[in-house]
Amino acid sequence: MGRNEERRHRNDPGPRPGLPLRLSPGVGEHRGADGILRRYLDPGATLFRAPTARRAVNTFVREHAGDLGTVGADLREVGKDEDPATLNVRYQQFHQDVPILGATLQMVADTGQAAVVQVENTTEADVSDAPDVSEARTVDVVEKAALAPFGEGYAAAAVVRDNLAYLRDTSRPPLPEADHPTAPVALLRRGRRRPDGRLHLVHDLIVETAGPFEHFRVVVDAVSGKLLWIELAGRYVTGTLRVYMPDPVTMSGDDTLSSLTTAETLKDLAVEVQTDIADAVGGTFRLDGDWCRCVDWDQSGQLPPESATPSFEFDSHRADPAFLGANAYYWTDSFARYLRSLGNPDLKARMVKVDIDPQGAPGIEKSEWIGTTNPPRMRFDMKLVPGAADLGIIVHEYTHGVVQWLRPGATTALEYEHSICDVMAGIYRDRFNPAGNRRTDTFPYDNNKTESWSKERRLDLTQRFDDAGFATYSADLRTSMLASALWQCYLGMGGSSKHDSARLLAGDKMIKVLLAMVPRLGADTPQSKANAVHMADICIAADAVVHGGLHKNVMRNAFVRQGLFAKPDIDVFIADRLGDTGAVPSGGDNDPFWTSPDIWVRLEPDGQEEHQEPITNRPGNLYVRVHNRGTDDALPDTFTVETRRCNPGTGMTWPTHFKKIGTETIHVPIPAGGSVRVGPRFDNNVGQRNVYPRSSLLGGQTKMSVRLNGGPEPTDGAWELDATAMPPDTRITIRTLSRIVRPPAALRDIALTESGDVRSTLRMKGGDIGVVKGFRLGAVEEVAADVTIDFAHEAVHLQPYDLVTTQLQNDEVAGRLTIEITAVKDLDEWFFGNKHTHEVHISTCPFWEKINQTSKVPFPRIDLALAHGYNGCAYCLPAFDDG
Repeated sequence: MGRNEERRHRNDPGPRPGLPLRLSPGVGEHRGADGILRRYLDPGATLFRAPTARRAVNTFVREHAGDLGTVGADLREVGKDEDPATLNVRYQQFHQDVPILGATLQMVADTGQAAVVQVENTTEADVSDAPDVSEARTVDVVEKAALAPFGEGYAAAAVVRDNLAYLRDTSRPPLPEADHPTAPVALLRRGRRRPDGRLHLVHDLIVETAGPFEHFRVVVDAVSGKLLWIELAGRYVTGTLRVYMPDPVTMSGDDTLSSLTTAETLKDLAVEVQTDIADAVGGTFRLDGDWCRCVDWDQSGQLPPESATPSFEFDSHRADPAFLGANAYYWTDSFARYLRSLGNPDLKARMVKVDIDPQGAPGIEKSEWIGTTNPPRMRFDMKLVPGAADLGIIVHEYTHGVVQWLRPGATTALEYEHSICDVMAGIYRDRFNPAGNRRTDTFPYDNNKTESWSKERRLDLTQRFDDAGFATYSADLRTSMLASALWQCYLGMGGSSKHDSARLLAGDKMIKVLLAMVPRLGADTPQSKANAVHMADICIAADAVVHGGLHKNVMRNAFVRQGLFAKPDIDVFIADRLGDTGAVPSGGDNDPFWTSPDIWVRLEPDGQEEHQEPITNRPGNLYVRVHNRGTDDALPDTFTVETRRCNPGTGMTWPTHFKKIGTETIHVPIPAGGSVRVGPRFDNNVGQRNVYPRSSLLGGQTKMSVRLNGGPEPTDGAWELDATAMPPDTRITIRTLSRIVRPPAALRDIALTESGDVRSTLRMKGGDIGVVKGFRLGAVEEVAADVTIDFAHEAVHLQPYDLVTTQLQNDEVAGRLTIEITAVKDLDEWFFGNKHTHEVHISTCPFWEKINQTSKVPFPRIDLALAHGYNGCAYCLPAFDDG
């Protein structure tokens, strides 16, 4: 495709005739003061397309080199991440074969639409002031200057790492307020001078000292040999604290706990944790660290706890108020470190250390963030349940600071800032709440059942922004309505999963979106629905930047349910399961989203809707039902259904394991609220049927083979076999590779009965959930597992009984398959194939009693038995005996 042909794809139309695809705020080019294109956003993927995502990236970098300031620059690809939705390519800028620290170009493309959707550019447009690399002194020459500051106060010092690089001299690391035992402030001031803004060639060194031991980052000008600065690389010790995990109500599930709860009860709800604290000063340890410290600036009369050892263990806040200091310090520090681990560059650059007063003055009735002081402060109330005793309060207040850091220069607060703070607290607390106790309560302990100060601060409200009475709603109610919509976004990303790993990953995803959203939020108008709609728009746009728009449908439907967006005029879907209404998300992973009732097979094109098991090497007829939950009819010839298949198993990678069968255009209108049938032949436009249907006599035996698949990279895996729907006298036997089931793999509720050099056998019973965890699969590896089900002797005739198999890769659900056994008890009018003789019989056959029960395969009709390769018995079915 040539350049002119590529440009024809600009501004493609959207799904509504005559209307372009709606773009979110922030779309377009963002330039710095130097006119350089520093950021480019196009979450709709409509502005710069090419035949492939890779071509889009390459073409953009080439054609926009002038705008990016990269004409003639030495850009080298240093990383590439690609998944089914997004291609992320990272370039590092070099000059004379030496990297320029902080000078990078990041390109993000939508792989489905082959379009660039985001550009982040921190490259150096002008390197004319860069020294020639030939002028660099070797590290052994500059070592003297690097080690000179450590000549006094240390027994020894040595360079243990060297990195030659260019560095734009614009800032210096902050100095600590007081001496550290291994690094006095005077040492860290050595060599410091005002940054000159020039591009320096530097040796970026790590210096290790002994007597005392410490690591320092030392930056030396490689040309002049002069020291630029020294930075402490490590200084903390491990402290032991007792804290609530995450708060007494969530941990216990007891919603009667309040400020009246005894110290003895609360003592049992505190746990021992370890975290970093500063080394002792003058022989005394304090709750002080990188990101927070405890102080008493409110003069409450309760000084922050101190200790001669790095131990701050108190029974509970009722037994000793010093507990509140340990609890507030631990959770503030932990949350700050968690946020930094998510990699948001703006937040990491702007976060500062925070002072915490865990026990405000007696007159303080509300906990608060104070961002006008230096350093910023958090203080917690002591009314009834102290604010510092509830993780939700701590995270909520700290998030006010996060918003402030991400919106530098903003003169007014956000009207819906509390919505962000509330949902951030709820999502983070959910990481420590595997039982799901009161998970939609924003502050379950502080706002407890006995002393509730608000019935509205929740994350599960059903009130809508288009309600007739919206204008009369309180600020707390509107705040919680938007927080509830954001919480639904989190649930749709995987927060509703029963698997801890899926919830953790969903929390990371949603909080990354929130962090990306905040800097882009505009000015507020009090009491405005428009502001909430604006925030919803920016949330979807932020997901396009962070995740390539992977969750746009989940988010859009959450906002539709809360009345922020209008219901789409046309909304087609294929049901995931019985009862699916097409809402996104359609349910958690407890719901069988892989058992679509809208996909079925008929052996003959008779139009009936009862699924029939396909027959190997015989053409079948595939039908699909498509619904429209919109308010307008979907016009004919505007939608198509694409069908793909894969082998029975789990862990399949899209699109590697899925083979396209064909595409069918829907030639008839799909009525609003109705559906149409097409055939024969994490989005609600996708249906999936991973069902292995079989019929079995009571006491019969069914065999099949399934596959476990490795991911694109090697993974640590788990395999869950959920037989809770099977009668307890069912026996399930698995035979697979021995290395899958041997240590370090661990087994739960499934027993190893036979261990061979190559293959081994496992057994479990109905009613249990067997788990094999801890095996390793290579990249794109395929492992077969033979499954034998000796079905129960007691079951309900024609009732299906499911065995659900789930594969996990690196603690994430990678796929599911249902083996559906339909019980056959009534022998009249059924036909039974003999696995060994390949003859088909009826129950009155003289040979009936001689056929082993496990060898009988039931069929409701004779033609199905014959289609599966069975021959009629010469005695009971002579008309179907072909010799």
